[in-house]
Amino acid sequence: AQNLKLADVDELLVQIGLGERPAILVAHAILQSPGTEAHTPQSIPIVIRGTEGMVVTFARCCYPIPGDEIAGFLSAGRGMVIHRADCPNLLEHRKAVDKWIDVAWEAGLKKDFSIGFRVDVENQRGVLAQIASRIAELGSNIEQVSVTERDGLMATLTFVCAVRDRKQLANLFRHIHRLPGVIRITRAHT
Repeated sequence: AQNLKLADVDELLVQIGLGERPAILVAHAILQSPGTEAHTPQSIPIVIRGTEGMVVTFARCCYPIPGDEIAGFLSAGRGMVIHRADCPNLLEHRKAVDKWIDVAWEAGLKKDFSIGFRVDVENQRGVLAQIASRIAELGSNIEQVSVTERDGLMATLTFVCAVRDRKQLANLFRHIHRLPGVIRITRAHT
């Protein structure tokens, strides 16, 4: 109770019972106290350090991937939602400090993560096919794509692709940006 800035254990239990303080965060705070050591079985693959035993969801607004600075927010019904630290959607949750938890990527991940990005292009024949072909050549899979024509001369292609980390994403962006007709490429934020 002292580490959580409460008078006594009874006050802590009341707050947990009323839903004012999530039990999983209390347990996490206790495990992070000086003199305690959390043991994680080596056979369980953990993607986000600090979320052991929690349901983890990756935010679809900012598509965090290994290498990004991340923040974890405990959400009712969704578990721990992982956002990029610079995600604009985090601003609405900044005041709920008791629902935040320090998180970090585990080292050596061998998993693909979804990433959203937009490509502004000259609206010309074959540009979508060229970009899709380049994505496949670079070892990424297209999970979703949409095309928005802007003025007949320009279009915005929105992709969701699978990548391992920021290094693969940067390589993908570099190669796509070199294609004829590509004007700009940016990560998606919704």
